[in-house]
Amino acid sequence: MQEITRKNARIWSMLGMRRTVGILLKEFAKEDRAFVFATADMARYMGAEDFSETFPDQFVDVGIAEQNLIGVAAGMQKEGFHVFAGTYATFLTARALDQIRVSLGYMKLGVKLIGISGGLSDGNFSPTHMALEDIADMRAIPNLTVISPADGAELVKAMYALRAHPGPAYLRLTGRANTPVVYTQEYDFAIGRAVCLREGRDVALIAAGTMAAAALNVAEELCKSGISCKVMNMHTIKPLDEAALDAIEEFGLAVTMEEHMRAGGLGSAVAEYMAQKEKRPVQLMLAVEDVYPQSAEYEQLLESCGLTVSQMTERILKKCRELGLLPETTANCRIKGERK
Repeated sequence: MQEITRKNARIWSMLGMRRTVGILLKEFAKEDRAFVFATADMARYMGAEDFSETFPDQFVDVGIAEQNLIGVAAGMQKEGFHVFAGTYATFLTARALDQIRVSLGYMKLGVKLIGISGGLSDGNFSPTHMALEDIADMRAIPNLTVISPADGAELVKAMYALRAHPGPAYLRLTGRANTPVVYTQEYDFAIGRAVCLREGRDVALIAAGTMAAAALNVAEELCKSGISCKVMNMHTIKPLDEAALDAIEEFGLAVTMEEHMRAGGLGSAVAEYMAQKEKRPVQLMLAVEDVYPQSAEYEQLLESCGLTVSQMTERILKKCRELGLLPETTANCRIKGERK
């Protein structure tokens, strides 16, 4: 596996997650003759055109037929191949939900699904291309792991981890090219274990996907008001890192941040666990509300859904005021070990 360096992180960021996938697919195929990549007419959108030409015997394109994609991938996995299957997240998880439920969830076949354009990134193609319900759909299926990496470097980590993972999984890719960089050096990645990006004591920001980079910026803005924020990259939404949530039970506020409908996503997963605890922080869910946004460019959609750094900062400040969490002075909001 390539080491994470500032140079690699920048390259992966410029390419965006979907193009970075194409690079990794070639590495996997070189190392494993049983590795297969299957897609539903999306090779050129995932940087896999070169893969299809270099490894034609390890490449399957079923055309625009997502249900068939899952059936073919599951059948090949059953016969001993190691299959990654990718296409648009919204079509992969909604149109082929029954096939995923039966062949992956029920039969436990270890196909690794890659959903590109998770969230709002391709919203200029209309709500049909916005994957806003996919986490809810996938995490409801038993035996299925759900991961949403923060940036290109974490995508690399996640794909290698999933290659070694025996069960089925859904890898959700968010953002576009020039993805904000979160990681510029090596770190420990493990499925089901959140990464603390910044230490804090007052408010816990829990994010997934490209919202992790936004959470770091929000934390910096809140620091100006004297609020110390812990930032957690909850890259694995299922299984959830319950130990990481146990560690914030004394906090005044927990904020979940995601490009997904408020119902059923990361916020819901956190709330379901925290509701069982006698002591827990108040929770604020920052997500897409119960509506399909109008078609627009990615940055415009983030704004219309209230998911820009400034909008999220203001909503958290408002909640902190309601809860009496704003300090009298803004001095010394950082604590030892806090990311700068």
